[in-house]
Amino acid sequence: MGRGAPRPARDRGGGAHRGGGAAPPHTGPRLAAPLPAPGVARAAGVSHNHLTRLFRAETGDTVVAHIRRRRMERAGHLLRETTLPVRSVAASVGIGDLQAFNKICRRELGASPRAVRASGALPPAP
Repeated sequence: MGRGAPRPARDRGGGAHRGGGAAPPHTGPRLAAPLPAPGVARAAGVSHNHLTRLFRAETGDTVVAHIRRRRMERAGHLLRETTLPVRSVAASVGIGDLQAFNKICRRELGASPRAVRASGALPPAP
């Protein structure tokens, strides 16, 4: 490498870090499926602890929080742009329990699923 060229991050073993960039793409197409952090780590080819450290350093968030946020972004889109029943929206983002979906929706989107749908737009985050 020449002077001033960026160098890849190194892990303790001397190899380039893996995993931080691999987790988000793995989670995207599978939001309806169970996505435990250890499974995401396996798909990224790193340990759960290593993925957690890399992910937090890169995004400032945990893998679980990222997955939850992505699921609720998708749910908000489906609520606003489709006529799918709320139960179907919840299931399509991997939350089979309607009561849990309502609670997560209020926390993440700032309103109930019905209110998100009625508003046609997401309210500002709390």
